[in-house]
Amino acid sequence: MTSLLPFLEELADAPDHAARARWLLEVPLAVIIRDQVTIHRLLSAAGFHEGLAYFAAEIAALSATRGRDGLAPNTIRMTREHARIGIQIIARGGALEGARYVSN
Repeated sequence: MTSLLPFLEELADAPDHAARARWLLEVPLAVIIRDQVTIHRLLSAAGFHEGLAYFAAEIAALSATRGRDGLAPNTIRMTREHARIGIQIIARGGALEGARYVSN
């Protein structure tokens, strides 16, 4: 048992990047905003670079000044969606980030 809140304990205890990716996709956005320093530290300690990129895109989108249409600027929304697609692939176990394939 740690001093972390239950949501954060789940991230800290995640066994692999796929579990971390699923956590990032499922956790309430309020937790991402509230605990962003701790989340960044946990993702960094795990070496989850794709997760950090998605996390940064999510924070940027949540923190952006919105236009009259109520949406963040198009560049921020596109960056967020691109990062989300990558995280979804990792969450499904379809990508091994950093893997190197050697042909014989």
